[in-house]
Amino acid sequence: MSDERQSREPDELITSPANPALKLARSLRRRRVRHRERAILVEGSRAIQSALDNGVRFRTLFIDASRVSDVDVQLLASLREAAQRVLLIDGPLFQQITESEHPQPLVAICDMLDADLPPDCAFVVALDGVRDPGNLGTLVRTCAAAGADGLALLRGSVDLYNPKAVRASAGAIFAIPARSYAHLDEVITRCFQERPQIVVADSDSETAYDAVNWRVPSLLIIGGEADGVSAEVRTYADLAVRIPMAPGVESLNAAVAGSIIAFEVARQRRLDL
Repeated sequence: MSDERQSREPDELITSPANPALKLARSLRRRRVRHRERAILVEGSRAIQSALDNGVRFRTLFIDASRVSDVDVQLLASLREAAQRVLLIDGPLFQQITESEHPQPLVAICDMLDADLPPDCAFVVALDGVRDPGNLGTLVRTCAAAGADGLALLRGSVDLYNPKAVRASAGAIFAIPARSYAHLDEVITRCFQERPQIVVADSDSETAYDAVNWRVPSLLIIGGEADGVSAEVRTYADLAVRIPMAPGVESLNAAVAGSIIAFEVARQRRLDL
């Protein structure tokens, strides 16, 4: 344990809703506050373990005082060493900083990541107007599992660090480069050595997703839940692909469609999955 951590006071017990750390945690549900403070709220052991494994800086760790014994002993020891401050929170107050109906006993305030995507990508997924945080979190998790080089969020998409998106990613948000970009041009020039094959998911296309050669550098664009890929972004596309479905089914949601195509890319690239 570091000298810095040894010199700190023992875990503090917080019983007042007016505590500044609690007030900050509650306010991080708002995008404006997250980006002003460059901080995010991370909930649950799995996501917090992923943040720890990926070197994310912990500002404050909150522990439900009534359930300390439920936390893995080794994880708790590592977190007590890593976090700048550790607070034990009275049970009802702990509920105020989590949006889960049955929350785990750990929540943390961590630094917001600020890493760009690599400059030599082979496969990137871009989201155009995906507004549901659950879909975003699932797609982050899928991209990490399918071996994508990164995830790019275009204008109109939900904030990458929305607490529901972070929770839905199950910690994958710390394991794969992901960032918002103002324009698709920026994604292309920053992430690829040369112009990639640009593919949009479109249920009206005549080309099946598994009929495409995904072994070349590729940028897959998944559109929003209601309107799909925007007309502006479509002008960049080299082709559109669909996922064949049974009659009577119009489309899949963004997370499912993106997941199916991403794992076809992984299969063609012969990743060890």
